[in-house]
Amino acid sequence: MKNKHIILLILVVLACSSCKKFLDVKPKGVILPEKVEDYEAILNSPSLTKTFSINLLDFTDDNLNTFTVTATSPAANGYYWRPILTVDELLSPDVWGSAYRSIYSANAIINGVPTATKGTDAQKLSITGEALVIRANCYLELLTVFAKAYNPATAGTDPGLPLVTSTDVNDKVPARSSLKATLDEIIGNVTTAIPALPSSNVNRYRVTKYVAYGLLTRIYLYMADFVDAKKYNDLALTGPHTLLNYNSYTLPTGFPVYELSPEVLWQRASVNGSPNFMLYSTDLKSYFDSNDLRYELSTITTVNGLGRTPFPGEYNFGITFPEMYLTKAELLAREGKFNEAMYIVNMLRKNRIKTAAYVDQTATTGEEALVKVLAERRREGAYSGLRWFDMKRLDQEGRMPEVKRINQTSLAVEVTLAPKSPNYTFEIPTRVKLFNPNMQLNH
Repeated sequence: MKNKHIILLILVVLACSSCKKFLDVKPKGVILPEKVEDYEAILNSPSLTKTFSINLLDFTDDNLNTFTVTATSPAANGYYWRPILTVDELLSPDVWGSAYRSIYSANAIINGVPTATKGTDAQKLSITGEALVIRANCYLELLTVFAKAYNPATAGTDPGLPLVTSTDVNDKVPARSSLKATLDEIIGNVTTAIPALPSSNVNRYRVTKYVAYGLLTRIYLYMADFVDAKKYNDLALTGPHTLLNYNSYTLPTGFPVYELSPEVLWQRASVNGSPNFMLYSTDLKSYFDSNDLRYELSTITTVNGLGRTPFPGEYNFGITFPEMYLTKAELLAREGKFNEAMYIVNMLRKNRIKTAAYVDQTATTGEEALVKVLAERRREGAYSGLRWFDMKRLDQEGRMPEVKRINQTSLAVEVTLAPKSPNYTFEIPTRVKLFNPNMQLNH
């Protein structure tokens, strides 16, 4: 009973957002768990399963919103790519606050498990490894919002993130590491974890070796390190999985819940909402035709326009095998292996397009294949949480056009996100700057 009270206390404290320190997460007087099983319980807590911030959907060219241009909520600020998401210094900063709360929880495990009781060394290493991977994932998502896109020529000096490893409220807040140092730390965390991670776990919220391979695939893809991305992508795809054939379903309610879907490699829920009824932009709609079952089964007509339809279970913003296949196709196309790239695209499309209307797609060059792969990735990944990640990395290589926010009544262009715009990077939150006036800014 005592241990149950301890777990309850730490989870309540970790969920608290009233702390007025830098990360908005460092509680005073926390009683840490004692047993290995207590730390494992934290892995199953909302703090470490609900780690995705829905704000990342607001930034994308997939999303259409009905905000007025004068709206100043964090969601509106993100939608219009204003420098700061959460301006109010009294509020926990969107994206930043929730991510660092999860990082704090991960640090509590990483720092506490070595001295925990009633567990084997193997259990301790495995639980620590899971926490390292979750922490790395949180840092990666923070980088896509609050740091410049990766450029090897400037990554050594571009500011990255404060790499927080302590749970001691008396420790000084670390300065921002460089972007390169931040990514090196993230990669180091995941690779360190892999030997201790299991090949299967109790549910898809928990980490396996294949999850770690999938996360490394994403990290290296973000860095345009296509050699290492391919290495870990191939390893991720050796994990057990099956692709769903959308022709087998007539309603979205018939799909398996995300956590039980054979397509899901790693389940990540949102800390603050879901994409249900979010509106498809005109640009996103142009990527689909009437034979695409992702369009037919994943959308619903609302009073405001075409929206995302609810699917069974808690929405997943984690890693899927379709994502891994499309990453493989992208890497093959970049190598000029256009036929192999299109084979993978068509393998996926056969499970997504109405059977009677299905026709293979073809390409005659690596560049043509790459364009088609990226288009398929956008269709498959709509509202999965990947689009901002993709926009940011693709903008670095000149593959992002100007993005416009258009008033749906007047059709006037309200704001644009130009290629290579500094607005691809949001500034350190107001609250963080208030308590850390010496923290390096992006601009």
